[in-house]
Amino acid sequence: MVDIHCHILPGVDDGAADIDTSLEMAQIAQKDGIKTIVATPHYIEYENEISKDFIKNKCDLLNNYFLENGIDIKILPGCEAYISHTLPSKYKEGSIMSINNDGKYILVELPMVEFPSYVEDVIFEFKLMGVTPIIAHIERYKYVDDNFDLVHKLIKKGALMQVNSTSVTGLFGSKIAKKAVQLTRLNMVHLIASDAHTAKGRSPHIADSLLILKDSGIDHEVIDYIVENGYKVINGLEIDVREPVLKKKGIFYKLFKA
Repeated sequence: MVDIHCHILPGVDDGAADIDTSLEMAQIAQKDGIKTIVATPHYIEYENEISKDFIKNKCDLLNNYFLENGIDIKILPGCEAYISHTLPSKYKEGSIMSINNDGKYILVELPMVEFPSYVEDVIFEFKLMGVTPIIAHIERYKYVDDNFDLVHKLIKKGALMQVNSTSVTGLFGSKIAKKAVQLTRLNMVHLIASDAHTAKGRSPHIADSLLILKDSGIDHEVIDYIVENGYKVINGLEIDVREPVLKKKGIFYKLFKA
């Protein structure tokens, strides 16, 4: 498996405190069946403008350290970029790391409480540059209600949706767990990732969440699709966006074909 969202770089943000914690996280991930991890430290304009060279150097450090300690996991560079209306222009300047630094996908975080009016414009600008935004942990935002109209709109504009494995397993409560499963059932989830920050509660586990999705009645073919998309992202390959379904007044309507 591929984990496209993980705060495994040591001493960078609110993720791994030190390199030993990074090692412990990698050991957990390896046991879970994860082969590749995208390191996604927070990038926040004017607050934490972490450079691409810094991220690359930290990834090289971890890859060497893991090799020395018998960990068969590859760390790739990335970031979790907090959205702003100037994010596309900062990316165009070369300031922001895309996933695996190949300019095909970028992980974007939205505010937790209020939805910015410019999100669709940001998606549009990235798409003009040939970059597909992946919206991080879509299920955790308070404004994503049970009808999922907003999620559908963002998919239609060209963004992909990522859910956290820990949301599915219930770490953030039953309401968010239900929302994550529902989004998956309605073809509105394209990727699942750990968003791990530690070797404890928010650790790099994905396998358990896939079993829960299966037990919830999600077809194995849908789960395989989500897992396979992780490989496509790190290799810069195009993802086939499936036809989402919108729940409205108890009736499901097919909305559009990708």
